[in-house]
Amino acid sequence: MANIHFEIDAVDTLMFRDGRPFNQNDAGASEATSVFPPPPPTLVGAIRAMFWQALGGTKDDWNKTKLGDGTDWQHPGTLGPLRFGAVQLMLDKAPVFPVPLHLVEGEDATGNKALTFLDPRGAFDCDLGPGIQLPSARNTKLDGIKTISDRWLTLEGMQSILHGNVPTLDQLITRTKLWSTEPHVGIGIDPQSRITTDGRLYMASHVRMTHGATLHIEVKGWNDAVDFAQLRPVAGEHRMAFVSALSPGTELSLPTLAVGTEGRFCVIALSPVVPTRTDDGQSRICGMSDRDIVSACLGKPVPIGGWSSKTTSPVPLRSCIPAGSVWFMKAGAAIPDAIGQAREWGFGQVLIGKW
Repeated sequence: MANIHFEIDAVDTLMFRDGRPFNQNDAGASEATSVFPPPPPTLVGAIRAMFWQALGGTKDDWNKTKLGDGTDWQHPGTLGPLRFGAVQLMLDKAPVFPVPLHLVEGEDATGNKALTFLDPRGAFDCDLGPGIQLPSARNTKLDGIKTISDRWLTLEGMQSILHGNVPTLDQLITRTKLWSTEPHVGIGIDPQSRITTDGRLYMASHVRMTHGATLHIEVKGWNDAVDFAQLRPVAGEHRMAFVSALSPGTELSLPTLAVGTEGRFCVIALSPVVPTRTDDGQSRICGMSDRDIVSACLGKPVPIGGWSSKTTSPVPLRSCIPAGSVWFMKAGAAIPDAIGQAREWGFGQVLIGKW
């Protein structure tokens, strides 16, 4: 089978912990916040565990040929033949997207909310050097322009953006229609004595997805039978979700746009992008040439780590460019399918649009 689409439907709350540990030895309470949607390696690990069990594997019988031999997404070549897509949030079977950062909101002369784009519209002298093309608002008559937070974009809204058109306000969805957060309090127990001690109180922020909200992820490179539909632990604290493989013909279809090589285009990140580290200490984005990038709208870096089951130790945190970031490319530049490192893990998945 060329590719499989999995749906993850939460039974209760889920916990996708950020990089803060629970063993901070605080006199009070240690707190970890859930990151949502989860970074790709979280669901990659759950799906690979399903495949391993489907092969009848035991703890000492891991099939490296079909499943790869690693658990650390920061080291390439660890997934064998498997390749994963972005973690896609869905609402009522339709995809929703992080709002691209070149779409901003302001107020018109009558005080009503209005949307516009940021475009590279002029050269400025700044700390990056002389003649830098910084993004400026297309509609200069709007006041109080700011980025759009705590809202998501519908499929129709993303299709408008890819064609270079500003979406309507009703094509934005508030986060509360997709998920809410719930604080949980727990206390650590010593496994030997079965009692607790000072400094063991902790707090965790869980995610409760709304009715109709699910997660999807695409998998390539698995050629055995696929009849998975089972209740499984997903992510932290063994929270349960129903994981099922979608029937052929019901796969997720993302919006696309055919951009000719003569036209300039923008690259919109669907999932976090892992920059390439170079010997001079600088970061680069594989898949795009520096000289082809006109400008960019980038979000605040997000630290992403993980857990290595192979070494039973945390994976070091790595700063990633968040989903929703946008790069403006010159006409004639090579159009990438994905960008950055760890693309086989689901990082750096992109959509291509006009600007």
